[in-house]
Amino acid sequence: MGRQIFFNGEFHGETDKLLSIQDRGLCFGDGLFEVIRCVDGRFLLFSKHIARMRESAAALRMAFPHTDAELLEACRELSRRNGVRDGELYLEITRGEAPRYHTFPEGVRPTFFIVLIPLRKMPENCWSVGVKTVTFPDTRGGYCHLKTINLLSNVLGKQHAKEKGAFEALFFREDARGPYLTEGPSSSIFCIKDGVLLTPTLDNILPGTTRRCVMDLARQDGMEVREQRLYLQDFATADENFISSTVSEVMPVIQVDDTVLCGGAKGPLTDRLQKLYAAFKGDHLE
Repeated sequence: MGRQIFFNGEFHGETDKLLSIQDRGLCFGDGLFEVIRCVDGRFLLFSKHIARMRESAAALRMAFPHTDAELLEACRELSRRNGVRDGELYLEITRGEAPRYHTFPEGVRPTFFIVLIPLRKMPENCWSVGVKTVTFPDTRGGYCHLKTINLLSNVLGKQHAKEKGAFEALFFREDARGPYLTEGPSSSIFCIKDGVLLTPTLDNILPGTTRRCVMDLARQDGMEVREQRLYLQDFATADENFISSTVSEVMPVIQVDDTVLCGGAKGPLTDRLQKLYAAFKGDHLE
């Protein structure tokens, strides 16, 4: 049967034909998703991820079909059934199956599924040395703060980074002062200047779960944290730079486009935040 998935309250083989071509996730991208890190069979910040998903579903007037307890048990069972102890948990909800009309259908059951896959492999020097990034215009719509399935711009940004030999793209917008960074296709952006941790304000970007944890850890460690418009020039001249996400965790950035950052090396405060986050992970598994 191969890998097992959780689909609408039941366990199935991943090759079972389950999803209708009239599902609104396929037709409109009318849905939401979360990615949660699985560590030794437990799930990092599970409740926070589900809370964000539940809040986003409510903002889109989408029914949420499971309790937190039901979902946590289903995820643990997926880990047991698939033998995946360290992995990436993908949860998706769509508005459900209905004839393809733009307006919301009535009386339709949401589609909800969970897939657990082994953790992707990344070179260890991504964390010890750092990674290259490139800029990419932020041409997405007005719902960046919700984790929707409308990810074409993210796909294009990731492909651009790959073709440029970079790990991640950094979306930017422009105002009278020049280009300013927003976020990556799958990450949040940080830099450190004069001991202050800076990150873009939540101006139509995703309020990343890992982003919030990094900010909280920095404050608890005595670091000043500011959310502000982060211009590319300021990022390029900062003392240290990194990105964060569920999978990337706290990953140093040592290059953007053709500009080498921080002498091409990870900075001491980034290293400190990596250690704090590593310790935090062990205490926040569910």
